[in-house]
Amino acid sequence: MFNTNTLFHTSFFIGLAGVSLSMWGASWDITAHLLRTPETFFTPSHMVLYTGVGISLISAILGLTLILAKKEVRGRPFVFGTKIIIAGAIMQIIAGPGDFYWHELFGIDGLLSPTHLALAVGIIIVSVGSTIGFAR
Repeated sequence: MFNTNTLFHTSFFIGLAGVSLSMWGASWDITAHLLRTPETFFTPSHMVLYTGVGISLISAILGLTLILAKKEVRGRPFVFGTKIIIAGAIMQIIAGPGDFYWHELFGIDGLLSPTHLALAVGIIIVSVGSTIGFAR
């Protein structure tokens, strides 16, 4: 139905869309932190942020499925980008529940909390993986 290259390109595009949405939500969340608005985990900015994380996860799942199903592509250069996306998505997924528990323990958290740093690194990694995938 679709050729493998098209599916990988779709995965990279989905990853970039997820990163864009995550960054928009993160920017909104940073503004809320700077304004010191009372906050819980369940804020609109977090919902936008973690919707982007979910979209990045879809990219990682699609890429992983393609790698596992299409053994002939495993040696192709763009597969490295997919592996990076998978690593970044895993970091983001781990950071999400960690951020929830951080908010439960401390309420409003600082911009440089460990969970925010892990989330930011995961977002950057997905972005880099998508860019490498497109470039190769």
